[in-house]
Amino acid sequence: MPNSNSSDGSKPPRITGRALILGGLTIVAVFYYLILEVGQASGSGSYVRSQFPMVAFMPFVLWLFLNTACGNLWPRLALSRGELLTIFTMLWVVGVLPQWGWSDYWIAIIGAPFYLATPENQWSDLLFPYLPWRVFPDSSPRVLDTFWMGLPQGASVPWDGWLGAIAQWMGASLGMVVFGFCLVVLFQRQWMEAEKLTFPLAQMPLDLTRGCDGPRRVPDLFYSGLFWIGCGVVLLPLLYNIGTYFTPGLPPFELYTKRFQLELPRPFPGLTIRVLPLVMALTYLCPLDILGSLVVFSLLATVKVGLMDRVGLVVGGEGQSLAPQAILALESLGAIVFVACWSVYLARRHLHAVWQQVCTGEGDRRQVGIYRLALAGLVLSACYVIAWACSLGASLPLATGAFVLMVATFFVTIKLIAATGFPYLMPSWPNAKGSSFIVDLVGSARLSPQDLVALKIFTGHAFFGNIRLPAWPAIPHHLRIFSLRDQPWLVTATVLIAFATGFLTAVWASLEMAYDKGGAVFLMGATGLLDETVHLLQNPRVGDLGKWGVWGWGLCQAGGIALLRARFHWFSLHPIGLAFQHTSGTSIYWFSLFLVWIAKLVLLRYGGVRAYRKGKPFFYGLGVGYVIGVVLSGIVDVIWFPAQGHNVHDW
Repeated sequence: MPNSNSSDGSKPPRITGRALILGGLTIVAVFYYLILEVGQASGSGSYVRSQFPMVAFMPFVLWLFLNTACGNLWPRLALSRGELLTIFTMLWVVGVLPQWGWSDYWIAIIGAPFYLATPENQWSDLLFPYLPWRVFPDSSPRVLDTFWMGLPQGASVPWDGWLGAIAQWMGASLGMVVFGFCLVVLFQRQWMEAEKLTFPLAQMPLDLTRGCDGPRRVPDLFYSGLFWIGCGVVLLPLLYNIGTYFTPGLPPFELYTKRFQLELPRPFPGLTIRVLPLVMALTYLCPLDILGSLVVFSLLATVKVGLMDRVGLVVGGEGQSLAPQAILALESLGAIVFVACWSVYLARRHLHAVWQQVCTGEGDRRQVGIYRLALAGLVLSACYVIAWACSLGASLPLATGAFVLMVATFFVTIKLIAATGFPYLMPSWPNAKGSSFIVDLVGSARLSPQDLVALKIFTGHAFFGNIRLPAWPAIPHHLRIFSLRDQPWLVTATVLIAFATGFLTAVWASLEMAYDKGGAVFLMGATGLLDETVHLLQNPRVGDLGKWGVWGWGLCQAGGIALLRARFHWFSLHPIGLAFQHTSGTSIYWFSLFLVWIAKLVLLRYGGVRAYRKGKPFFYGLGVGYVIGVVLSGIVDVIWFPAQGHNVHDW
């Protein structure tokens, strides 16, 4: 595998045992703080909203400044660049789990059936005969009643009632992590060397830590005036806002903390204006054509929704017509499928070379060994996850199809995140795990009740996240930062140790909080999946030509855009814009992307590549300044406003 940092002549960062221990301890401390202190107590914000969550970046920035101070006072105790980056990637692997991340939805859903079943929701009649009870916790009042109502004074958490369910879901989730890791290993060289993906989300921490191994033990960026100017542009207004906490009469500065709505003439939906400095810092490294495509297709989606409302466009049979937003999601699903197939096609020569190495053993022995292990891990983990889906009650064809669709969406998402650095690149929920293809295009009416219940559990919020993916977005960047060829076992172990530590810590802290305060804190995510499944059982959907036409139109549009890009150098639109045209990330942050696009365009046109490179420290400063402001606000809330925090960072 190629070395991560050979391009600038520096040594590739290395993972150490000390870094793994510190990374694990940091995960435990951060999760405990977010779940038990911030998430449900002060309300200071939500830090798991993106594929590059603040849960990962905030502690990394704190470690960076702490290590700089330590390097000057106690140089022997200072962490190396590789150790700082190890802590960062470990946090990123599990960053979407806590504080209304995946773990909270998982706990709420599997704890809901027995306790929240009522004659009105009809769960006991329609769902209970088909639910795979072995993946749910013990249904006794000792376990579930106290989960929802809280434990009596002095009672202990009934862990024995949860251990079986925790083991089941953690095993299947680790299977998904192993599959994602092996898949990326097989494609990483293609992405780095042939397709030249920029990996902005890895490049920023690499740049921030450059210089930490030098004699001064200080990041090189800290000597840049532009870096501190960018930091001040964001940090000073946030410090002013913190001052307003103590002086209620002062108006807050809301540009960086609030979403503004731009109303458009009916029936067009309004536009969201959001300026988020961290998004601007990360996407500064994104290619101009991709930035422009995300903005253009996001605005075009607003026009499409308004026009469909105006003309009353209907897709789907009577009683099953799709809303304009659902039509766009189906169109985007076609684009996602094309991008997945296109990505495999582009890598065909690389994959053929990998297969030849695996079969013949020719080439570098260590690289051949890595590819062989990756291919074996890919097959075995896929078989395990599919078998687990079958154990939920799904037939083998259904489990296999759902797994392939889920993997295709995840694969496209993580590749395009590596290309763009846009942390809010998330598929719409119907497309997140491919269930809309089966439910809307194939038709849920073709499935037996047992199959449908199993499908909804496998593709719902309970299993491996939602639109924010655990582990997978971090893996390509982890392999960009660290050399798998030099440290194969440590690079692999870092991901697995981080995921296991984060999953168990998030479950432990969330259950502790539920049994202490009552599981009503999770009620928001408890019933949606089960109610939706009941609705589908009572109102089965069928596929029709209209839905297939929308899906095919999306696929053909993406193919046409790719063809035009290949034939005409001046054609700058990218299929990524269509694939994520009406998702929460692009709808909210299109204006931030537009500002970065304008800035890069001006710099490149009037100053060339040299001006673009000189502007990098300023944009990095914007992101670091924002993170420092959010951290300081959270600290002030914990000390002075523990029960009524100030929501600084959210969507």
